[in-house]
Amino acid sequence: MILSIGCHFLVQVKGNCRQLLQDIRLFTALTQGFSSCEYFENTHGYPIYRRVELFENKIQLPKAWNGIKRFVKVRRWGHRNGKRFETVSFYVLSKELNSAYQLAKAIQGHWCVENNLHWVKDVNMGEDDMSVKEPKMASILAYFNNVAINVLNKSGYKPTKDTFAKFSNKVNELYKLF
Repeated sequence: MILSIGCHFLVQVKGNCRQLLQDIRLFTALTQGFSSCEYFENTHGYPIYRRVELFENKIQLPKAWNGIKRFVKVRRWGHRNGKRFETVSFYVLSKELNSAYQLAKAIQGHWCVENNLHWVKDVNMGEDDMSVKEPKMASILAYFNNVAINVLNKSGYKPTKDTFAKFSNKVNELYKLF
């Protein structure tokens, strides 16, 4: 649906898409990315290192995962409260971008429109079939989701199930965060 209205997607792949996540983990473990970017950030007093790697999709994906052109692997590591941490996240991308640096900026939400292509970021793409019949409505829904997630992030909330449950169907509570 997103591609049919002229948009592209950059979506984090999480555990609710188990088979897709397993396929991407295996592929990126056995293949070298064609572009990478590593950088340091000191946010909220915590030093964080990030490595973003970009991979061309060359595998047969599970049914219904059409339009995925790139895989993105993001490794984060550093120290919090005196303890070392390391996480690895995976994303799928519908556009044939070739710059890990551009993707690093997109994942952090620093841009959402480039060359008249509207990016839909952090849209819930679980394995359940939630379909919107009208392309214009899908685009509007994606923009509202993106705004809500950005407002929550700026207000100090983490985008977790608990946070979404707290603000779900509570527009006035979300509005107070503006």
